[in-house]
Amino acid sequence: MTGRGKVPMFKMRPNMGTLTMAIVVLLLGALFLYDGHRDPGDIPAHNRSNLIFAISVVISGLLFILSTGRMWFKHLWHDRYAGKKRGSRR
Repeated sequence: MTGRGKVPMFKMRPNMGTLTMAIVVLLLGALFLYDGHRDPGDIPAHNRSNLIFAISVVISGLLFILSTGRMWFKHLWHDRYAGKKRGSRR
């Protein structure tokens, strides 16, 4: 968000905070999956790590959709004020 007045002007790019959180959650889920499958004889750890990885994939997917939500709707792609000259009012 950048702007000069009281109303922020939104740019057409993903929100980097939620996108970073999605990547971190996915990496943590992958690390839990790797750690749970290190011991081949511990079946409950395999099941827990699979569950944690599935939950982390869902959460990171939701965070990705949340961060790129503006790009999913074409009616938000236009710039309403591109044709107006600065300082002119109607």
